[in-house]
Amino acid sequence: MTDATIHHLTFGKIAAQISTMGAECIALKKNGLEYLWQANPDIWGRHAPVLFPIVGKLKDNKYTYQGKSYTMGQHGFARDRNFELTEKTDHQLTMVLKADEISKKVYPFDFELSIQYSLSENGLNVDYHVHNPSEEKTLFFSIGAHPGFGCPLEPEKESFSDYQLDFAHENLTSLPLYTLEGGLISTKKSTLALQEGKVDLDYKLFENDALIMDVGPVTAVSVSSRKTGKGFAMQFSDFKWLGIWTKEKEANFICLEPWNGIAATTDHDGSLENKLGIVELAPQANHKAGFQVALLG
Repeated sequence: MTDATIHHLTFGKIAAQISTMGAECIALKKNGLEYLWQANPDIWGRHAPVLFPIVGKLKDNKYTYQGKSYTMGQHGFARDRNFELTEKTDHQLTMVLKADEISKKVYPFDFELSIQYSLSENGLNVDYHVHNPSEEKTLFFSIGAHPGFGCPLEPEKESFSDYQLDFAHENLTSLPLYTLEGGLISTKKSTLALQEGKVDLDYKLFENDALIMDVGPVTAVSVSSRKTGKGFAMQFSDFKWLGIWTKEKEANFICLEPWNGIAATTDHDGSLENKLGIVELAPQANHKAGFQVALLG
């Protein structure tokens, strides 16, 4: 595996850094203030990993396809592979990962995954493009994002509990949630209570792991400080699920995670084709999905 290269993008007051390792955004600043979590290895050692070709955890970290068993860790392998830069301007770049002998040991498919990052005056746009190059074989996959943001953005001035989630629906009083059991989707459900579409952040919200919800009732969310007004907002209507996650005990970050895919269910039979959230992509077909991050304040 070759060493990663860091590429810099700028647009007005916005600046970003993208690593070829995992095609991961590792810095995102506005007016010099860092909005992206800086991967403290003692808490959570990643910034904004790309989740492919699965999202979440597999039952026993295994799946079957055409009678053969494969092992794959949580969130797949793309986040730990070096991508190839194929296009770059001052404010935009594209990176590509293709199937090879290494990937086929754990994932027996041809694929081409292209990720485009582009800056705007408000923030960052991220677009995923999955192409199935096979002329006869269906591609089974999931894809998602896992960006972490500083929360609080300015720890010397504020705390996690000074921030608020806002789903931009004033009449929304609650959201149904999936629950996790050992990292897998349980048959149990829970509810996130809201007041006028909002909820104050509290580490207790994450005592049972991530908040996972369907996209549809909501297609956007913002996280902002009631003290400074600074924060970040995400629009994710191209995706089916949203995960919101942090670690407990003063982790000082929060992840907003749009997914086309989800962890396996506790009763999954192991078959990749039958997995909840799997995308079936016909030969020569394309799957496109993107999300937008606005930096507030």
